[in-house]
Amino acid sequence: MPKNADSSRSPRPAKARRPAARTQAPTAAPAAPAGDAVARWLAGCRHTLRAELDMLRQIVAAAEPSLVEGIKWNAPSYAFAGDDRLTFNLSAKDRVRLIFHCGVKKRATKGRVPVDDRGLLEWAADDRGIATFRTAAEVAAARKSLPQLVRDWLAATTE
Repeated sequence: MPKNADSSRSPRPAKARRPAARTQAPTAAPAAPAGDAVARWLAGCRHTLRAELDMLRQIVAAAEPSLVEGIKWNAPSYAFAGDDRLTFNLSAKDRVRLIFHCGVKKRATKGRVPVDDRGLLEWAADDRGIATFRTAAEVAAARKSLPQLVRDWLAATTE
């Protein structure tokens, strides 16, 4: 018998085991809507051409209602049919660039995607054009032609 054991005490009865409660597997919290991420990003945006950025975002969103806005590369970006197609570049403080691209994967093209007869795009590659805006007047001047350019780009780059 072990030291200090009290032989007068009866052993404790075993606890009755309850069946484990059935629990559902933990589920991940639903992803925040893309608009929430955009709103949070915009709340912290201190770009010198923020008003021009907001005007351009309105023009792009109105051009194609099925575009989904999110944040990519630390700027607003737009996906169409699940693929990124338009992304703002705000790295310079004196301009806002809207990049027209074919998504993250390099896509083989047979020459330049032929959609810009308006002269808004500077071609960085056959499958990537850049529209640059430095002033509100430049954004206003593009207000009529930019929506059709967006639609043409989406049509030309969607398989």
